[in-house]
Amino acid sequence: MSKNIILLFLTFVFTLFITVACSNQSSNNDAENNEVESNQSNEDENQENNSENEENETNTDSTQNDDGSDSVNEDDSSNDQTNEEDEQSDSSSDSASSNNKELPETIVIDEQIQHEEGVTFTLEQINFKEDHITVDFNAENFTGYSQYLASAGRAKGQNLGGITLEDDTGFDYRYIADEDSDRIELEDQEKVTGTVSFAGRIQEDATSLTLVFNPDRSLKFSFEDIQIEW
Repeated sequence: MSKNIILLFLTFVFTLFITVACSNQSSNNDAENNEVESNQSNEDENQENNSENEENETNTDSTQNDDGSDSVNEDDSSNDQTNEEDEQSDSSSDSASSNNKELPETIVIDEQIQHEEGVTFTLEQINFKEDHITVDFNAENFTGYSQYLASAGRAKGQNLGGITLEDDTGFDYRYIADEDSDRIELEDQEKVTGTVSFAGRIQEDATSLTLVFNPDRSLKFSFEDIQIEW
């Protein structure tokens, strides 16, 4: 009987020892597994951080490249604008140069016409200005009554008036004058010296002029093919 008790006791002690040993082994395995999992977690976290850093660096480079591209585009735009301004400036200079072409020399004529009705008319000279043309003349009236050298007056609408000036390109320069004196009245036995004006700058391709006082009247004074000296 006592032997059986001792045997059972020894069996119990052995079983308890085995159980404790297994428990310790399991604890060690769990600790190792936890350590491995912790290390793996740290490695994963490090890899994730590295990936994020690389992505941030890539984004930074991309942003810098975009900034650089924007800067280049702005420079190109600025250069294009500068080129356009230069072209406009050159065009304006060419236009100004064209408009500032030297005017022709004053044409000294001193041509006299003695009309059969008794009026003597002398065309003295033609002067060219920036925006108009002037004609100097003198006239004497011995008809026995008053006469008009520009009976139709100044130019109005399609009516070119009592004095016409046309160049060989077909361009008409309109007679301009005050309404109270535009007909140029000449009393009997009166001598007048005067200047009449025509609107417009002489055309650059004009080479000659035709001037007519009283184009629609019998008392007409016509001067054709007046050569322009540039």
